[in-house]
Amino acid sequence: MPAATGPLAGIRILDVGHLVAGPMTASLLGDFGADVIKIERPGHGDPLRWNHKHEGVGLFYKMQARNKRCVTLDLGSPEGKQLFHQLVRTADAVVENFRPGVMERLGNDWPTLQKLNNRLVYCRISGWGQTGPYATRPSLGRVAEAFSGFAELTGTHDGPPMHSTMALGDSTCAIWAAYSIMLSLYWRDAKGGGEGQLIDLGLYEPLYRQIEQQIVVADKEGAPLRRLGNLTAGSPVMGCYETADGRWFSFSANTERSIRAVMRALELDGDDRFDGYDACLKNHRELDGHARGWIRQRSAEAIVLAFDAAGAPGTPVMSASDLIEDPQVQHREMVVTVPDDDLGQVRMQGIVPKLSRTPGAITHAGQRMGQANEQVFGELLGLTTDQLADLQERGVI
Repeated sequence: MPAATGPLAGIRILDVGHLVAGPMTASLLGDFGADVIKIERPGHGDPLRWNHKHEGVGLFYKMQARNKRCVTLDLGSPEGKQLFHQLVRTADAVVENFRPGVMERLGNDWPTLQKLNNRLVYCRISGWGQTGPYATRPSLGRVAEAFSGFAELTGTHDGPPMHSTMALGDSTCAIWAAYSIMLSLYWRDAKGGGEGQLIDLGLYEPLYRQIEQQIVVADKEGAPLRRLGNLTAGSPVMGCYETADGRWFSFSANTERSIRAVMRALELDGDDRFDGYDACLKNHRELDGHARGWIRQRSAEAIVLAFDAAGAPGTPVMSASDLIEDPQVQHREMVVTVPDDDLGQVRMQGIVPKLSRTPGAITHAGQRMGQANEQVFGELLGLTTDQLADLQERGVI
């Protein structure tokens, strides 16, 4: 494995999570040089390994576990627990997303790990947080989407609440968890005298934080904002409409300048009914009808040309297949080809964000289960080849 580069080179993360939220947290840090050791149960592995298989290989896992050193370890066995604690002594952070109580039963509660390593940042993601009346309830990403207020705001005005096809609750939580770890590491090293801390993050909480003005509106106006399909309350110039060639085109404008640009693109420039924000808000039904008809008469390519000429914000709705071939995505290296031991190579999303001095990198896709056992337990913890063979034979690793 090439030497790690990036702003997090030298930081070690133990990824004890499963599925999406915990592992994606570690993946985001691994993109920027953190040494991520992915710990999985021997013989079972992360359930994400079995998601969307191609030739028996889980494709989601290939992206989620990129850059990670994958090891197997039975945390429920005394020897597995001992090995994990040895790893904890070398780590900067641990990430887990089990239900509250699971890590405690395994002897990996916060006080125990803190005694092993006072510098440790322990990031705990659970459905509802570690405390409160719901803390022990099971949860998954869609449950978080529903409880957070997101699903209630998504869908047509006369239809049911809607979920996202992607793991939105999990992936949003992962971004906030990675942010939380970085906050904690900065405080530890710059202000906290070298002491780590505990991060307690409920799966629904990031989406709840991101529903914008909803809580204050409900508080002051006595009722929540309702879903409006592709429209947004108080933003009259936006929509998503079918084109003549069966695609969809979306546009949005929230400033006077961008609104007037969209009116030019839609050939409404000079129409007093749509002369700026207030006029569009007053006549938004007429605007919606005109936009629907105008877009329905033109191909997606023609609409892009019209919007570009007018300097108006808009785009065709893109599929994953569209994005792989898109010149902007390619220019920004947002689809990259990554070497892989199972599939030869795979294409996946590139690095976000782009840093000028300490850019991230992808060295490999997700490894086979236990592929890094010898490297981590042998080279890092000093176990001999015979000891590794014995532990493997007994199912500890």
